Amino acid sequence: MSFSTWSKRVAQGLLGVALLVVATWAMSRFVGPTKAQEQALATMRRLPPAVGRNAFEALWLLPYDVPESQRGRIVAEDLRRLAAPSGGHETVATATPYASSAEAGFPKQSLNLEEMALFCGGGGRDCLPVVQADLKRYAALVKRHAAIIDRAQALSQYATIRHPRHPQVLDTVIPPYQYAKLPATRYAVDFAEGRRYDAFDGACRGIDTWRRLGADSDSLITRLIGTAYSVDVYARLFVEMLAATPRDFALPASCDTAFLPLSSHELSMCPAMQGELLFSDAQIRQIESDQNQNLSMLERILAPLLFSAEMTQADRAEHLVFYCGEEAKKALVSDRRIVRPGSEPNLLRFECAGNPAGCMLSSIASPNFDVYSGRIQDANVKLRLIAVLVRLRADTRDQRPFDVRFRSAAAGVFAPERAVGIDADGLALQMRHYDAWRGEYSKIRLPAYFHTSGATASR
Repeated sequence: MSFSTWSKRVAQGLLGVALLVVATWAMSRFVGPTKAQEQALATMRRLPPAVGRNAFEALWLLPYDVPESQRGRIVAEDLRRLAAPSGGHETVATATPYASSAEAGFPKQSLNLEEMALFCGGGGRDCLPVVQADLKRYAALVKRHAAIIDRAQALSQYATIRHPRHPQVLDTVIPPYQYAKLPATRYAVDFAEGRRYDAFDGACRGIDTWRRLGADSDSLITRLIGTAYSVDVYARLFVEMLAATPRDFALPASCDTAFLPLSSHELSMCPAMQGELLFSDAQIRQIESDQNQNLSMLERILAPLLFSAEMTQADRAEHLVFYCGEEAKKALVSDRRIVRPGSEPNLLRFECAGNPAGCMLSSIASPNFDVYSGRIQDANVKLRLIAVLVRLRADTRDQRPFDVRFRSAAAGVFAPERAVGIDADGLALQMRHYDAWRGEYSKIRLPAYFHTSGATASR
């Protein structure tokens, strides 16, 4: 074969490959999202409207003493500033303190890093013994910051958290959530100073507030924060105080509310995942804006060929819609471990031929959400476990040994893989985690009147 004949055949082959690629791209674009993807996109964009008062403005302005009637105006101005070119999206994404427009006209409660570190709240640290060991200092701390603690307590008046979604603000607008856990330290001081009723009432209201606000939110970040605050901050303090309180002490009615059965919102991840899709919408808008403003002429020509906003969002929705389906709902209700099928992204799908950049973006922006569902399930089980403990405490007529009573009360309530029971020392209840990042087991301290011997507990 002569060189000219060989080169001609190579050229013909390359042309054929190029034509095949173009034809495949064109067919992929013509077909567009699959029917399943279109249905998923419709589902994920049907976020139910909020019912009740939205806490977002109060949260956003927690550091400031702003009358409720003026909060909407100030938040709107803050969003306008964040949407400006100099707004700095990174400020929103990292939730660092933002200089709100309220700074100019309203009193601000400032806490430095050292003071914030003193306040109780999460991190695996007990609150009550720390406060009791330095009561004078902590009493002065909560008195000094009484105004912002009062505002954080007032979040109990709200029903939901819905985030504003400004068309020019790329990131989810995250309020300064860290201030919402400050009241826990006040309740620990109340308990240490003998105001036990007030302490329990406050802790139980905190549990109820963050169960409600976290579960009825439209952001996965907020859902996880609400889960952490209700269980790791307020319920943890409740258990600490319960272990140090005589059995005949009557708990406030707010504690009945705090440990009511899980609500439908708590047994669903759908609104949080719908919020993830809406957050992704903002990212897509930013990409399209960049295509129009910041790209070279060649990039502007190539970008629409490599990226389709509609196909990208439909692909993203198909990844998220599992958490709005019956399988995920049944798993949450029965506390079975959630494992989303087909979690590994496949870039060799036909629809990716017409949207290669979008498929790559979806694969990067589609982490394994099962770890987050596991964390939510762990919190739900811990609330159920504390509720069982509270019921057993209240029932003084049953004189059977605690381990017998507990096994009877827990029968059929918890999934077998949770390995719920009394620890080997007989000093705590324990449960296995689905979120392995937090260790294999979690323990809930028992009051002394429920302690059992190691031999009895391990039976």
